[in-house]
Amino acid sequence: MFEEARTTVWTHVRSPVTRRARMLASPGSDDARAAIVTTVAVVDETERLLRRLALNDEESVGMVLASGPETAGATALRPKVDVLVQLGALLALGASTNSLRATVGRAVEAGATEAEIVGVLIAVAPTVGLARVVSTAPRLAVAIGYDLEADE
Repeated sequence: MFEEARTTVWTHVRSPVTRRARMLASPGSDDARAAIVTTVAVVDETERLLRRLALNDEESVGMVLASGPETAGATALRPKVDVLVQLGALLALGASTNSLRATVGRAVEAGATEAEIVGVLIAVAPTVGLARVVSTAPRLAVAIGYDLEADE
């Protein structure tokens, strides 16, 4: 099965990687071939995990849900970006203030600024719509630590 997946990926990835590798490598260089093999290996693991998740493979789903991307090894995101994406998902779902507070805390620990945290709400706004933004903004403000009842 592993060999079949690599062959399939090779077929799909070969042309673009080959062209790019030729541009980066001198004629006759083995660098282009090394770039192709490395790319195929990364795509194999990513594709394998995605296929297993799509098939509801218990082990893969359990691994991802229990420990997140650290255990799955499938994320190419930096820790700060990863937690900001999680915050975006929570905002889109209309999560509770407590859930937002915990995620905001992790985002700050990962180096996110308040402007970046609010930027997540702005980034998801066109997708989630006005009603969700208006209902979620106060919860996010409280999660960050703003006092919305105070006079400006």
